[in-house]
Amino acid sequence: MSSEVTMKYLTNDDLGMLQQVLSDAGYTGDMLFEQPGTFNAAALLLVRLFQDGTTSPAKLAGELDRHFGKAKRVAAMPPAVSPFHRFAIQGLPSSLSGIVH
Repeated sequence: MSSEVTMKYLTNDDLGMLQQVLSDAGYTGDMLFEQPGTFNAAALLLVRLFQDGTTSPAKLAGELDRHFGKAKRVAAMPPAVSPFHRFAIQGLPSSLSGIVH
């Protein structure tokens, strides 16, 4: 009895579609991971499912959600606002009306 392992090689188009599924599911650089290996595990899951015959982007996205839940994005940091008026920072007088040109 022999067991044959068939390996399906991924083309550039296949990898692009898998990358798009990851991106659409929120697996991008601005994700907040509770476990550091989550992104790699998600990518490996997609490759394994694809090689096993699941080629529908919707089904692959559903499997990501089923295995890992919804991706959490990192909240954007508010822009830093100086407590000082720009004239105080630049060393300019707050009123320029008294200056003769």
